[in-house]
Amino acid sequence: MKLRTVFAGFLAITDVVMAASLPLRIISHNIRYAAMSRDTNERPWAERRTGLINQLKTSIANAPSASAVTVIGLQEVLDAQLTDIKSGLGSPWTHIGFGRDDGAKSGEYNPILYRTDVLRLVYSEQKWLSPTPDQVSFGWGAGSRRVVVIGVFEHIATGTRFMHANTHLDNVSSQARSEGIKVALARVQAVQAQYGPLGVTLTGDFNSDPNGDAYGTLASTGYLTEMWNSGAARLGTNQLTYTGFSTTGVSRIDFVWFGPTSENRYSASQFEFLTDYIDGVFISDHRAVVADLTLL
Repeated sequence: MKLRTVFAGFLAITDVVMAASLPLRIISHNIRYAAMSRDTNERPWAERRTGLINQLKTSIANAPSASAVTVIGLQEVLDAQLTDIKSGLGSPWTHIGFGRDDGAKSGEYNPILYRTDVLRLVYSEQKWLSPTPDQVSFGWGAGSRRVVVIGVFEHIATGTRFMHANTHLDNVSSQARSEGIKVALARVQAVQAQYGPLGVTLTGDFNSDPNGDAYGTLASTGYLTEMWNSGAARLGTNQLTYTGFSTTGVSRIDFVWFGPTSENRYSASQFEFLTDYIDGVFISDHRAVVADLTLL
């Protein structure tokens, strides 16, 4: 009886340890807004959306762990595009985030997509990257209004919680990029103070390569680690994320970060920059970044 009791206790402890480890697949993709005036090699959204949605579905289905939870951060998403993507993914998928130009449906979204049958939303916010983050606003000479969307999620099956943030920094103003990522980080840390301690992931198009302003600003804090620098395996041959509707690539400006670095909450296993050229169509001018981590 004593051995049976000890064994049962061992199993109970093992279950707790297993429940505490949550595989996550984090996807970041600037999908290119549905432009009326299009660049060379750019097709209308109606011709791009099928390949893009199918790639998302394949990425979700092909996570290395069958129990992996997928969270998707998208950039440059107009309201009609968001409707198409959610319809393509199916009814369990929903989003947080609003149009950046009015806090409703106008302008681009930076939505975070997740499954309501897998994750419970504990808290969410959208803040503008400006000196007045609670107001619809421009920051520091930015060419566009920019936002960060933050969600605290609870894994329904295990009760494990984590935070995800998604942003898109300005393409015009260096100051807006550097100050904007400071606002985004300050909001992450404020949510951490209220709901933490939590593992944090951050996705986004920084419009800044690893030698640039915003990347350097965030990296210098030491708060988060970018997947490229994590020691995780890089799959595939693509090394650049912004392609400008070309097959060669231009720069690496799209990222997945995780942390807090000092707390060792994540184990990073692998990441990949997917193709944006499918069946003769560029589905975007950016490649999706797909990262696999385990929340410990």
